[in-house]
Amino acid sequence: MFNAACLDSIDSGKRRSITPVLFFLSAVVTSAAPLVTWLFLPLIVIALTLPALRRTGDWRRLIQPNLALIAFLLVALYIFLNATWAADPGAAARTAALFLTLVVLTFAANGAVDQLDEHQLRRAALAFAAGAFLGALFVLFEVLTHSAATRLAMNSIALLRPEQTTRHFVVSQGKVTWIRPSDLKHNAAILTFNLWPGLLVLRTIASGTRRALLMGLFFVAVAACVVLTQHRSSIVALCVSPLVFFLAWNWGRPVIRALAGLYCLAFVLVMPINFLAYNSDLQLANWLPSSFRARVIIWEYTAERVLDHPWLGIGAASTPAVREPVALAEKPEGYAYPRNTGRHAHDLFLQTWYELGAVGAILIALAGAVVAFRISLLPIETQPFAAASFAVFMSIAAFAWGIWQTWLMCAVGLSVLYLRTASSAAHAVRSDAANSDSVEARASGPLLQHR
Repeated sequence: MFNAACLDSIDSGKRRSITPVLFFLSAVVTSAAPLVTWLFLPLIVIALTLPALRRTGDWRRLIQPNLALIAFLLVALYIFLNATWAADPGAAARTAALFLTLVVLTFAANGAVDQLDEHQLRRAALAFAAGAFLGALFVLFEVLTHSAATRLAMNSIALLRPEQTTRHFVVSQGKVTWIRPSDLKHNAAILTFNLWPGLLVLRTIASGTRRALLMGLFFVAVAACVVLTQHRSSIVALCVSPLVFFLAWNWGRPVIRALAGLYCLAFVLVMPINFLAYNSDLQLANWLPSSFRARVIIWEYTAERVLDHPWLGIGAASTPAVREPVALAEKPEGYAYPRNTGRHAHDLFLQTWYELGAVGAILIALAGAVVAFRISLLPIETQPFAAASFAVFMSIAAFAWGIWQTWLMCAVGLSVLYLRTASSAAHAVRSDAANSDSVEARASGPLLQHR
């Protein structure tokens, strides 16, 4: 019995040590190499769910049916149905399977957080914050040294080294001598997703001046990376999310309801706004960045194509299948990009309309709105951080990548789990402090009366 008890204790200790290590590594590695989020999301899910399953022995307790889960399952079911008439049925079916898998994993891990003890929560949250900060420092180093570490890795490992110069790399005498600075845009997005969960963690580990200093350093490190990489979607998120945080800090529930409403309203207004921008000749405005002028063209042309299949769309991930070859597309004088759809719409709201139609837009709008409303169920002190994180997601999704990219979907899932863990850890710290104050007050009461 003694040996069995010792083995159980050692096994439990190993599990406790693995969870914070994975949180730390996931934050560091995905900041440095964003495309491996597909690896770390399942690892984090395993780290969270296994201890919960060992404790309860019932996986059904991890996935409790709620309105948010039902909404996302309906989206997944519709994408599977949508694949039957998609322009690229294979791509649509793979997208549906991936989406469903990520939904189940994320919701299961989210439910498992409640099963962890306070010590595990705090260590995992602190490990994530430390990893996110080190990840920001690494990206900052890469920006300031023109990707010195990445170039060293490419030049040292033949498998990573490109054979010839492309628009992303310059290869001279068999060595990578230059990497396009904008290739760090994925890193900037990951850091922006990590920003508010990291700030929430730092708020719980110190007080007063020390807390302000740590939070300030973390914010500055992330902001410097985002600004220097010039990833405009992340810059928008960096500007919008602090405003949302301030508003939610002072007027929590009204701001949360407004976020849900704005998310739904974006699906209604996305096409009129795109037509208005194009008709206002913003695609010819030289004072705008060329990337934004190209976006205006892609958005307007895609919005026109939405009207060909307005109700059910062309099918998830089917844009490349129906895309006209760029060489054959019309390119009027002064245009930064031919009149074409691009590989994707660079806009969650517009891509949903184009590929999933009005039915998909309604379902995804409702799913996102439910998530926004559920922010009000979090502990009151964590709601502003969650609201700011939702604003980050909206900002990046509205202007950046295609919505079905694996690394991006996994990054969103990771940010949800980071925020949930940070929220639970912060609430545990606050509860401990309140209990300590209560015990101290009870202990000192009779003494004060005696005096």
